[in-house]
Amino acid sequence: MKIISRKSTLAKIQARLVADKINTKVDDFKFELITKETSGDIDLMTPLHQMPDAGVFTNDIREELLNLNADIAVHSWKDLPVEMLEGTEIFSTIEREDPRDLLFFKSSSIRKKNITIFTSSPRRKENLSNFLPFALPWTPEEIIFKDIRGNIQTRVRKFYNSDDDGLVIAFAALKRLIEASEFMDEEPDLLAIFKKFKWMLLPLSENPSAPAQGALAIEVASSNESVKNTLKKIKNEDVFETVNTERQILKKYGGGCHQKIGVTAINTSKGQMIYLKGETEQGLKLSETYFKPKLKYQNEIKEVSSYFPLEDSPSLYERIPFSEDKIKLSKLENSGIFISRGNALENINNISESNLIWTSGIETWKKIAKKGVWVNGSSDSLGEKENPPIDIFDETKWYKLSHKDAEEDKLSLISTYELIPKEMPDNIEENSHFYWMSASSFKLVFDKFPSIETANHSCGIGKTFDEINQLIPGKVYPYQNYQDWLEKVKLAK
Repeated sequence: MKIISRKSTLAKIQARLVADKINTKVDDFKFELITKETSGDIDLMTPLHQMPDAGVFTNDIREELLNLNADIAVHSWKDLPVEMLEGTEIFSTIEREDPRDLLFFKSSSIRKKNITIFTSSPRRKENLSNFLPFALPWTPEEIIFKDIRGNIQTRVRKFYNSDDDGLVIAFAALKRLIEASEFMDEEPDLLAIFKKFKWMLLPLSENPSAPAQGALAIEVASSNESVKNTLKKIKNEDVFETVNTERQILKKYGGGCHQKIGVTAINTSKGQMIYLKGETEQGLKLSETYFKPKLKYQNEIKEVSSYFPLEDSPSLYERIPFSEDKIKLSKLENSGIFISRGNALENINNISESNLIWTSGIETWKKIAKKGVWVNGSSDSLGEKENPPIDIFDETKWYKLSHKDAEEDKLSLISTYELIPKEMPDNIEENSHFYWMSASSFKLVFDKFPSIETANHSCGIGKTFDEINQLIPGKVYPYQNYQDWLEKVKLAK
């Protein structure tokens, strides 16, 4: 089989990933890798969003399929126009890599009043303009974005040798490069350069990716039935459908790399999250998140007599700083710290900068950043099981900051506060519908009023759901967040 791709190291790695996948399904499989320079590779001066043709990285390669000089083409799917031309089709794909963007930042630039960040993407410029002012551990007066072109290696070296402060790339590209032995042979010094920077894995709820980012598109001539039959054996239907969902959403707004719009669909064990954020060409601001639960988790809300909590309901617990593990935390170095709530760092100001910091959600991120702490990433309210903390370069020992009675099976627990129950609201057990902010709150009420098991229970998508579902299996329903649940309850009431 003749496989064609662009000439870059990353493109060749991606083509070989597809070849390796076919090799697991087809006996005596052999392939020849052909590379071709595209118009987008040749013109490195024009910003991508100013180029007239949406297929600047793909059309030249497509011609080789039509001329029967190659059997399949392997593309970064995000490079393809949303409207495909007749004669070829995207017929298959394999497993998708992480779709998130990654920000590299120079340590010497921290706390600068004016910062410059390299990216040629209108989408990244738009969404980072809104995200970085609260995500960084200081608030810069101005964020300036500068266009940059070239492959990953070229962009990193341009950034490294510049006076500029940050660079944004696709995390999928970095992962594929550093995991491929070919890359390490060709670029032995680049990994060392990467490790000199601070980094931030950008959350999809605030910075959804370009549609199909991290996915590989396998293009074939529409008439080539024998190759299609081979590609059926490796086709990942789940990824294929998810990517097409993203592309169809962008298509509603015109599509193309000139758009300031990000859209990402994520499949979790409980359903699909869809993030949409940016600005249309008409100036309409978009900021929407949808959660589509799987059939078994769909909640039919009806007969709402009363619900808890109300919008202004107090917490069921006082959270009191717990000092016994404070010394242990202060001694941690070169470790990972997962922070479950913003108040988990209350009265704690001496965390080593050598540690990685991960938060449970965006609100916790905001609180931690305000304390002057660099945050590396977030589980984005999906829970550490669905969206675990990671070190993008090395294996790291992770610790979780939470209350002293928290249940933890994967991360090592460091207790920074304890929960002291308050007096419960009157007649709390008489509510027909509940939304639980934590499993601890559910257990507190359930232990005193077991009769609430017959009520309708809901909570977030992460660990709270898993813990409550263990106590009342099949009787709790996941929601994107409290506001999403509250709107539906009010409509039903």
